[in-house]
Amino acid sequence: MGRGASTGVIYRGESVDTMTQQLEGCRLAIESGASREEAQLLLPAGGARAALDAAMWELEAALKGISVSEMLGVTLSALPSAFTIVLDDPAVMAQQARQEAWRPLLKVKLGADDGREDDRIRAVRDGAPDARMVADANAGWSRQTLLAMLTVLQDCDFHLIEQPLPIGMEDQLPNNPGPLDLCLDESFNTSEDLSSLPDGVTHVNIKLDKCGGLTEALRIADKAEARGLGIFVGCMLAPSEAIAPAQLLAQRADYVDLDGPFWFKGEAKKAKLDEAGRMLPIAPHVWGKGERNA
Repeated sequence: MGRGASTGVIYRGESVDTMTQQLEGCRLAIESGASREEAQLLLPAGGARAALDAAMWELEAALKGISVSEMLGVTLSALPSAFTIVLDDPAVMAQQARQEAWRPLLKVKLGADDGREDDRIRAVRDGAPDARMVADANAGWSRQTLLAMLTVLQDCDFHLIEQPLPIGMEDQLPNNPGPLDLCLDESFNTSEDLSSLPDGVTHVNIKLDKCGGLTEALRIADKAEARGLGIFVGCMLAPSEAIAPAQLLAQRADYVDLDGPFWFKGEAKKAKLDEAGRMLPIAPHVWGKGERNA
């Protein structure tokens, strides 16, 4: 038995119902023995394929009597996964930062484009003066705001800005964002998008829900690294069963944001942090080893 889980991509209209319908539509092919690689052609990139792909990886591992990490030759270790500072009033965000300053990486949500973004950036930095930080504008800025905020982010020692402009405005990204890393998320989905990235992009955000699973995620990572691009491994708000496959890819990433399980009740026994705030590997019995009848 192999298991898979996915939240899907909500801003694409994915839900439990739509993903279930997609899987039912290819049930016959799956039950007739389609391989994991063949399954890449049965479904489009998205949550349904991500869940199916994870189940097929675990099934392969179960049949071989090993774990998926062993299949891939990946040694799982604790990761400095980001914790999200939620977009809010600058004072509230500063308080969030003070409370979470002990963590190894903070991801600061921005994108209001309301004239207060510089206050938010400076407030969070004041709240956690020594923390490593990245910013996520969630496609919410104009080009004018982006150019102004690049200076503020650099002054406040941020390391990366993620998806600053809306989808379709990639040609307005700066060719040289300075010392900041520039990462695409919503504007980047599969390995096919690598050929059309603007010059200033330094990193791509790989999410299993977006790209359709670990198989495609590994393909993206290989091709991105060959082009000299860095890897940011992210996630949707998802339980541990959906995050565990991403942890395999995250072992080779520059930035990791896999805090999805920590926003759910009942996940504390499966997703854990060490004393340094790093995310520990999710145990293979949760996902990764599968089951095989005696």
